[in-house]
Amino acid sequence: MSGILKSDDLSLDELLNLLSEETISCSESDSGSRSGGRTRCFVECPDGWSFDWWPGLNEQLHFYTAGRLAQRVDAKPIVSRSTAGRIFAPSAELRWRRFPTGGDATYRCVFLGSVDWVGSRLNDASNELSNLKPDRDRYLVWGQQSERTPGEWIELRIPHRFRYPIDGNPSRVVLEVEYWKDPARRPQFIRYCDLHPYQENQ
Repeated sequence: MSGILKSDDLSLDELLNLLSEETISCSESDSGSRSGGRTRCFVECPDGWSFDWWPGLNEQLHFYTAGRLAQRVDAKPIVSRSTAGRIFAPSAELRWRRFPTGGDATYRCVFLGSVDWVGSRLNDASNELSNLKPDRDRYLVWGQQSERTPGEWIELRIPHRFRYPIDGNPSRVVLEVEYWKDPARRPQFIRYCDLHPYQENQ
């Protein structure tokens, strides 16, 4: 399996312009989307986070803060003050992390996948994958849904209520992760791929 790896350091304006691209903004597998499926996002801020379907930069996301239920907020201000984030689908992932500098913040952006969403907006580094092989695994995420909590997964150990961007109402949810490993089986690159209902034989 061949992969596409791209990266660059962007300003906030450049990151927002990249995220407004139609190939990333579309969350459905239609004529405007290259994602190959519905696209999700995980965005981290100093005061909370969002884990939701990616609707596009000019739409709204569920945003979580400590001790409060999720609220619908505009996506662009959340991304603008994020410390890190990722937009992912089965075909690829675009992730960023904020690095404070002497002046404006710099956002280290990395794209990894099998379908190119970003074109020439980031620098091609796909040769870094030439000696690596992809492998996938699945991990249970926080919370369990019951008949009394439709659409919410409750985790008593934290405690917290989660809403996951997944179709249907499975009692448990797993996150599918792709690792690009070297010949010694050490992961060099990691990306999120998809969410699935948990099954006992996984």
